[in-house]
Amino acid sequence: MSPSDTEKNVIEKTLIETSAGKIDGQKSQIVNDVAKAITRIPFTSLPQIQVKSAPSSTQLAGGLGGAIGSDLRRAHNQLIFVEFGGKLSSLNLFKPAVVISSGITVLKGTWTFNLDTGVQGGPSPDLWWDQETNVLRQMVPQGNARITNIGVANFNSVTADVLQKLPYSTTPINGNNDPANRLVPGDVFAVFTNQGNFAKVEVLQYGYNLTIQWTTYHLLPAYSVLGTGYQQPEDVKLSGDDVHAYVSERTGDLLRVSLANADRAHASVVSSGMTAPQQIFLDEAHHAAYVVEFAASGRLLRIDLNNGQQTVLLSKLDHAVGLLLSGDLQSAYISEQTPGADKGRVSCFTLSNGTRTPLITGLTAPFFLTWEDPATETTILVPERDPANRIIRINVSTLAHNVVANGVPFRPSSVDVTHPGEILICCDQVIDEVEFQPVIFQPTGPLLMGIGSIPFDKVTVAGLADTSVDPTYFYQVKNTPFGGTLPLTVNHLRAFQDGAAFYRIWVDAAFRNDSWSDEKWNGLHYVPQLTAPVTVAGKAGFYPVHPLNELFLWLHPALGGLVDSTNLSNGLHTIRLEFVNAAGGPVEFSAPLTILIDNNKCVATIATPTLNGLSADPTCGMLKYAAKNNDLVKMAFTASQPNGFATYSFQLIKGVNPLPLPQPTGGPVSGVVSPLSDTVAHLMGACNTAGFAEEVYVAAMANNGWGRQSQYDASAAIAFVLAP
Repeated sequence: MSPSDTEKNVIEKTLIETSAGKIDGQKSQIVNDVAKAITRIPFTSLPQIQVKSAPSSTQLAGGLGGAIGSDLRRAHNQLIFVEFGGKLSSLNLFKPAVVISSGITVLKGTWTFNLDTGVQGGPSPDLWWDQETNVLRQMVPQGNARITNIGVANFNSVTADVLQKLPYSTTPINGNNDPANRLVPGDVFAVFTNQGNFAKVEVLQYGYNLTIQWTTYHLLPAYSVLGTGYQQPEDVKLSGDDVHAYVSERTGDLLRVSLANADRAHASVVSSGMTAPQQIFLDEAHHAAYVVEFAASGRLLRIDLNNGQQTVLLSKLDHAVGLLLSGDLQSAYISEQTPGADKGRVSCFTLSNGTRTPLITGLTAPFFLTWEDPATETTILVPERDPANRIIRINVSTLAHNVVANGVPFRPSSVDVTHPGEILICCDQVIDEVEFQPVIFQPTGPLLMGIGSIPFDKVTVAGLADTSVDPTYFYQVKNTPFGGTLPLTVNHLRAFQDGAAFYRIWVDAAFRNDSWSDEKWNGLHYVPQLTAPVTVAGKAGFYPVHPLNELFLWLHPALGGLVDSTNLSNGLHTIRLEFVNAAGGPVEFSAPLTILIDNNKCVATIATPTLNGLSADPTCGMLKYAAKNNDLVKMAFTASQPNGFATYSFQLIKGVNPLPLPQPTGGPVSGVVSPLSDTVAHLMGACNTAGFAEEVYVAAMANNGWGRQSQYDASAAIAFVLAP
């Protein structure tokens, strides 16, 4: 165990306790009912390492045969790409998985558990249910295993894909027998096991012995070959039907092939006779594909997808490689690997007259082009091949350029943008994932600050609000979903200082058009001020950023939107903000915030009470008893919420006084005990005839950051009389 593992100023050396007892001054632990002693040896603290803001990369695939052109198959989380050696291949961004272990068990206090084998107390454990005292408890990862707590969540919704993206660490999960406990019934945590597998674990019942259910997934290879036999393939573009693709071959053909039967022998030739066609731009709406030729006097061709007819749009291109078209199809952006003074260059061509506008020269073997954000068409990402081996960004309006990723693997060819600041690069023998904006937030704070009084960093990976991690914070919620009207808090100050004048609120793939009113100081009074979406540079859905001189005239300076979540589906949704300048030019995006929406209503019902199988009269409420004995009066009820995000309370009143019952009468709806019951003797006491009232109240946990959404609560009540 290293200092970085313990995060303490001690190194702990574990020794099996002998029959002679512990060494004086040692601390003891119990593991699998065996006592151990711990010798604590002081060490000198190491200096902290300052993490620099630099692009980070992860290799997703290796050993490839000349990976060149690619296209992102978003609906399947796949990258489809060609290998110059003759293959059409795919890379699953989330590796497919098979279940190798699952079940329900009681994890005994002090015992370890192997999630790969489902064996308790055996070799190579992944977890240890540590019991330090009757109160202090924790779930501790063992060996090389890592752990992370998701919170109360739907166990079935935590898939293998979700598990692969979670942040894991060696930090134990608090399981104390006190209010700080995180391992409550319904809590789900994830484990990266010693064998390199991914497991999810749900707490079913908490105690010294912990009832859990688990599922462990083994990931299958992410890379697969879809088809072979291609003749020096250069690029691939997916059809809009998501089941076919177009492939360009250096030998001169443009092909169309089914991804389900993707060998070259099964492909159809769309057009042939070209000279080394390179990057494809697909325009299926107009039944066309565009390609450029890698030749000393190459061409830009428009190919009719119905009959393969070629139309020359530009000629005398000098070893053209990369190609993009503007959304209106009036401009073409082309990279060329010229042997002349310009060296590698990228130019914009006006297709109506062939006019060239240089964007940049002096590049090293520039290759395929990619819009960083196709919606704005402002910046292009360009790979430079060896010896530069880097990715640059070009602003097509200002001609400014900068390096976004340096020192990428040998011979990068194509780039696909998975998320803002995250790209996939095909680099000859490998595919790399690069985050070129790893530090999302500037020192002036996040752009999307949170929802109401819930800060953005108090939302769990499961999308639930949890401010209980800071018990001193005034607004306390724990593992609650979001619902109702969501007040987004926006850092107008930072946005204004960054040059933004307007912003749009995106939820998943759609921008919002909500309007709201806030109070604004007019010099004498606060008056209502409506904020409604406006159109900027021909694009709808923008709201004004509060300028600095007006910021604190607003009663709620950080309010940036009241988003009606009732028109969203119940489930996970991702919010992000798009900021533009006064002319509509892009400035920046906020970090995405994923939240769980649950606007489901609660359910509460009460049945008429029964005694010895007979129900109370529903008209008069009379329930007859024979004697004040131990016969049970049973009171059945329901208290539920479709996803379990609610609490309940049941109350029995006799006359005007609450009457306690022997069973639990409140808590999470997942723990409802029904029917409740009590003896006639206890209920009647000194009375011979008594009136009772039953009431059940179900309180929704959904919160909008300003308050609990009580409109989704439910209640029921019933009265009855016990009489001889």
